[in-house]
Parts: sequence; structure tokens; C-alpha cells
Amino acid sequence: MSDRIAALARRVQDDPFFLASALKDYAHGEGLDDPQLAALLGCTPETLDLLRLCRRPRPEPPWFRQDVDRIAGRFGVRADKLAQIVRYANALAALRRQPAAEPGTLMAARDRDEATTDDTPEPGSEEQPPR
Repeated sequence: MSDRIAALARRVQDDPFFLASALKDYAHGEGLDDPQLAALLGCTPETLDLLRLCRRPRPEPPWFRQDVDRIAGRFGVRADKLAQIVRYANALAALRRQPAAEPGTLMAARDRDEATTDDTPEPGSEEQPPR
């Protein structure tokens, strides 16, 4: 029976309705395998497959904590870690939904003007060049 549950859990891992998608995103992002993910949650790998088949917690504040606590209580997993995993996956999903920025719109912070291309101080500057 556990092979069937594991197969079903794999089938739904890309469906955002199921907790499987959040667990997959987190594990992939953090470089965790199933035993490591199960250890983080405080459960067995078999329980992890059952957990994957749960409905993903609703993101709205009044429901999120209630859903997380209910799932954690039912499967004996750490509610704080489960909440962390779902929040991580929700944030990642939100970033994926953002339209791609136009080229050149994202820039790194600079300590000096972009026009200055060498270490020569600008005219009138009191700063001395490095020696």
C-alpha cells in the first residue's frame, strides 16, 4: 500500500492544491532529500508521503495557522517547520507569477557614480586616489 501512496504523492507534486508541491519546492531549494526533509519535520519518510497528499494550507492569515496546526497534529510533524516550508513555497510561487523585468531594470547598488570608470577622483573632490 505504501508504494501506491508514494506513487500518488509523486503524481501530485506539481499541483499547487497539494502540500506535495510546497514540500517539493522547499526540498529542491534547500537541497534536501526525502530522509532529510522528513527529519526536519520530525517524521518518517512514509509519513512524508501521506503529508504530501494533504491540501496545502490556505494562505490567508486567519486560516493559515489553523490549517498548519491541524496537519501537524494529524501527522505528528513540527508545525513551525511546516509553516516555514509552506511560506517559502508560497513566496517562491509569488515570485514566479511576477512578470519578467525588462532588461536593465534591475541594478546593483554602487558606491560611486556610474560615470566614474576608474579610481581617479572627480574634479573638485577632496578624495585622494589610492596608492
